[in-house]
Amino acid sequence: MSRDSEVTDLPLEVKSVNTKEQKVFDGISFPLILSPSDTFRHKEPLFWNDWVKKNINAIENLLLKYGAILFRGFPFDTPKDFDEFAKAYDYNPFHNVYGLGVRSSVVGNVFTANELPPGGKIPFHHEMAHVKDHPLVLFFYCDLPAKEGGNTPLVLSNVVYRKMVEREPEFVNRLEKEGLRYMRVAPDGNDPKTSYGRGWQSTFFVSSKEEAERKAKEQGYDFEWLEGGSMKTLTDTLPAIRVDKRTGKKMWFNSVFTYAVVMQHDRNYDTIGVIFPNGDTISDETLEVLKEVMDEAKVTFQWQHTDVVMIDNRAVQHSREDFFVPPRRIMVSLFKDHQGHI
Repeated sequence: MSRDSEVTDLPLEVKSVNTKEQKVFDGISFPLILSPSDTFRHKEPLFWNDWVKKNINAIENLLLKYGAILFRGFPFDTPKDFDEFAKAYDYNPFHNVYGLGVRSSVVGNVFTANELPPGGKIPFHHEMAHVKDHPLVLFFYCDLPAKEGGNTPLVLSNVVYRKMVEREPEFVNRLEKEGLRYMRVAPDGNDPKTSYGRGWQSTFFVSSKEEAERKAKEQGYDFEWLEGGSMKTLTDTLPAIRVDKRTGKKMWFNSVFTYAVVMQHDRNYDTIGVIFPNGDTISDETLEVLKEVMDEAKVTFQWQHTDVVMIDNRAVQHSREDFFVPPRRIMVSLFKDHQGHI
């Protein structure tokens, strides 16, 4: 039985706080780690899909409280098992558009995670914070962990916000008042060698420049076509700090860290960037403080085969650790609407 009063009626165990894979913020262990109790450890995937449907409110209350749930030790041996488990929540799938990273369809609503090769950096980010429309719930699945590294660290955005207010109050105040714009050059066709290498065709799910222009206008982008067929886009001004209406907490909901780290890593300032509405950039000193804050607040767990992580994309950011020896197979399923739930 569970040691958490909120799940005492569920056939689960709550893992005690593990300093290597969890941290405590405001008295709450993050992320919440759930495993089947001994009596239910050998149940088939169908049992757990039915369990989700019967206990959706309890699970969503836990997600709201903790921000992320790691389901460990469940019998999700294949991507199809994972797909059916994620679909059991009855959310509307989020169509994989406007993202930066190259992904491939696996089965159902399951895609590969960013296909950036080993050695590439994927910094902390909310999924698609650089666009107006973004998924609300993410599920990650470990089909095959890397032999070393390649984990998916998490960070609570309200914790990042609080720490940044303490250390860079003027910068945070400007973010709240002005918002940010994001610039990117989408290549003609996918380039999986970079973490932002989706071509304009797969970014907008189109095959012609005319269709891409129409989609860009719908999103409020400024755009231009470059030599070689690449498409340069600049978003409208987007909020950089968002209040979660469910909790009243302020969230560090922007892609400053993502864009800045990628820029510094690739040394390619002409293909990706983030600016204030008047064109001002963000200082290297501020970015260094943000990096320190992310390192202080992050939590890293070691991927195990069949692990599923459920993430509230409004409250939690994720990233990818470096790894250098493939294979590594992490998959993702994105959802938008909650069908009246959280």
